[in-house]
Amino acid sequence: MASKRSRLLFDVLNHYGLSETETDVIGELKEEKVWLVQNKKTGQRYVLKRLNEEKTNFPILLHSKLYDTGFHVPEIFQTKTKQYYVHRKNSYYYLMDYVPLSETRPSFQQRIEGLARFHADSLFTEWIGTGSPSFPEPKEVLCAHRQKVAQLQELAKTAANGTALSHIMKQMTRLADQSYALLEKSNLAGFCREAAERKAICHGDYNSNNLLLAENNNVVMIDFDRAYYGLPLDDFRFLLISLTKNPKNNVIKRLQPLFELYFSICLPYVPYKSVYLADAMFPHVFYNEAVSLEKPKRAASNPSSLDLLTRLAEQETKKFAFLSDLLKSEGSRT
Repeated sequence: MASKRSRLLFDVLNHYGLSETETDVIGELKEEKVWLVQNKKTGQRYVLKRLNEEKTNFPILLHSKLYDTGFHVPEIFQTKTKQYYVHRKNSYYYLMDYVPLSETRPSFQQRIEGLARFHADSLFTEWIGTGSPSFPEPKEVLCAHRQKVAQLQELAKTAANGTALSHIMKQMTRLADQSYALLEKSNLAGFCREAAERKAICHGDYNSNNLLLAENNNVVMIDFDRAYYGLPLDDFRFLLISLTKNPKNNVIKRLQPLFELYFSICLPYVPYKSVYLADAMFPHVFYNEAVSLEKPKRAASNPSSLDLLTRLAEQETKKFAFLSDLLKSEGSRT
């Protein structure tokens, strides 16, 4: 006898013209959230996803809009009544094409290009869904940034003076404070206004698992469950952290293409490059690692933790110096 869940899935699939007799649910890719489905006759595979109702149907509508504009996302299918989703038991279910993957993963350059194209292409005249969301004000962005500076300052106070950890914490606090000062001087107000006027959309979870390299070598973006209207800077920062969080990587070799590729593709935000640079100069990776420790003293007594913070601080210092030079060169052009 079929379970309640499988009966529900086949009920949903039936709305897409896939009956239980001709369809198999051959795998659960994410528990109670994503399923792999196959048409028994044609062998064609699909991905069926469930989205909790509290997230609204915005991610599904965004996916459909991106597909309609030719952006590289899996094909999303309509039901027999021309809907993009089926609403059942406080959840939205939607069906998309299964993407056969290449044996290799997208390069970090392709990840940069993918985000830049998403930010450049996901600008639509009308609001997706109901209502018109509010965008962050400059003072809110500065306040969030300042709170992080304050956290580093507090952590620095708890480190014993004269120790290696104390020196590192004070050094990172200085970089964070300088980053804030530069962000305050940048055209943050213009950037926030531009993003709001263009109805900018953030992916919200742009990690290495959400950009796929298909067998045909197309780069395909997936998983818009956390997408929202907001500042593209949020996604950019998330990607920067992802590309530089491993201290073994050459930070300069990753930063240079990040800024060059992104702004060569995402032209609407070129006038606000200084905003991105100022935010990027904050020691994000070091900050994330430092606040994850209960107390800096714990790092001081743990050689491996102290070694990691030391290497991250060295990387953050190199990053800051490189971005400072880049910011100066940008200033000389304007």
